Amino acid sequence: MSRPATHSSRYLLYLFIGVGLGAAIGMLRIWSSPNESGTDNTPSADVRTESEPVEVTWQAVLNRVADESAETLQVSNFAIDDTSVQSLRDGFGFVETVIIDEGVITDDGVDAIADLPALRHLRLRKSPISDVGFKRLAECSSLMILNLPDAVCTPEGVATLAALPDLRQLRLGSDALTRETAAAVASIGSLRSVHLIGVPIDDEGLKQIAALPKLQSLYLDDSDVTPDGWEWLFQNHADLHVHVDQHHHDRDPSPHPH
Repeated sequence: MSRPATHSSRYLLYLFIGVGLGAAIGMLRIWSSPNESGTDNTPSADVRTESEPVEVTWQAVLNRVADESAETLQVSNFAIDDTSVQSLRDGFGFVETVIIDEGVITDDGVDAIADLPALRHLRLRKSPISDVGFKRLAECSSLMILNLPDAVCTPEGVATLAALPDLRQLRLGSDALTRETAAAVASIGSLRSVHLIGVPIDDEGLKQIAALPKLQSLYLDDSDVTPDGWEWLFQNHADLHVHVDQHHHDRDPSPHPH
């Protein structure tokens, strides 16, 4: 004849049952719930699988932007070209930001992008935009941020941007930019932030750019400014946020934390 279960054995039985139910519920949640980011595991529209043609991925990006009336169009994970961006001419007038980090866009592509009536922010990496493209962008009256680190423009092309009433941030790199670039940049009176990459700005050019009435931030990479030039800047524009070759100058009186 078996003995009745003791209080402790009943407790252990209930404990095992509870643990088992908890594990089962946990597994069910893992199988049926989205991941930790709050989204499912479906690849985003700008992620391309190796077997998928670029045209298909690009069309998926366009469809998503159109469906959501999204203000930002960004391509960072696959390469597009001038032919791709011609699609922006039709039905994308609401787009304000275009960011293309992969592929090569030339002046022909810029011509299509510049047709966007609400364009405020443009970033094109690896894209050799010339003076022709700059003149076209100078017609985009709503443009506020322009980032072209791999351009092939000259100072004359940069000077055309003075026609933009609200251009606030300018980041440029081009092997064709000379010391005369300083005067061209200084002619864009609306600028608040300037970043020049590999442009031979000298001490005199530094003074020209620093005279911009609204300038708050100045980044110069691989410039020709001398120690005396930097000393002058820090004495006369102590509130200016300055980076030299991606770092704060050791004489900067007011370095910002980053």
